Amino acid sequence: MKGLFILLIPFLFLSLMTTRAFAAEESIPTLSVNGEGIVEAAPDRAAISIGVVTQDKDASRAQSANAKAAQDIINSIVALGVERKNINTSDYTFRPTYRQDANRQNILNGYEVRNTVHVVLDNLDLVGKVIDTALNHGANNIDSLDFGIKNRKKLQDEALVLAIRDARQRADLVARELGKSIVGVKDISINTGGVGAMRMNKMYAMAEMASMDAATPIEAGTLTCSASVHIVFILN
Repeated sequence: MKGLFILLIPFLFLSLMTTRAFAAEESIPTLSVNGEGIVEAAPDRAAISIGVVTQDKDASRAQSANAKAAQDIINSIVALGVERKNINTSDYTFRPTYRQDANRQNILNGYEVRNTVHVVLDNLDLVGKVIDTALNHGANNIDSLDFGIKNRKKLQDEALVLAIRDARQRADLVARELGKSIVGVKDISINTGGVGAMRMNKMYAMAEMASMDAATPIEAGTLTCSASVHIVFILN
């Protein structure tokens, strides 16, 4: 029995120390604060999706007309100084088209070919010129125009730093009003958002647009990146 009592002493001592440690941890005053950071930047990259749609009752003629128009568009864009590695075909479809007769039966009407050329530009001064050139060489759809940032990580890091500073500023304000001061950080969680891309969808091109003398004006505007943090500060 005496031996059992001796064996229990270390366990009782360990249990007492653990309880005291938990109590000490719970008694440490903390302050939970959220912080936000937003950074604005001018875009330095643009992506344009240029569509060529051709229709004909003959499948071969529809395909040939589309291929010629797509090649003319690519060559004209390269002539502006855009490297071929920044131009690629992002979508291609070939399908029959139908009409309904008086009995609502589907009758083969012809064929439609769609070819989408994707162009990435690092020189934003070329955006309007590429659009105009494409329209003048057979394009009949500008499916989308996206502006973005090449170095997204740098922008995200800047937003995160601002969020941390915002949280610390708020914490200092609250602590000062309470007669306390911050002595450490207990916990932190971060949420870095993506760079908000600016998109113009389905800029349908009319034949009259291609024949206009004035160049297409394009304004890139600014993009934003946001980050947020939740920090638990330790007070004295």
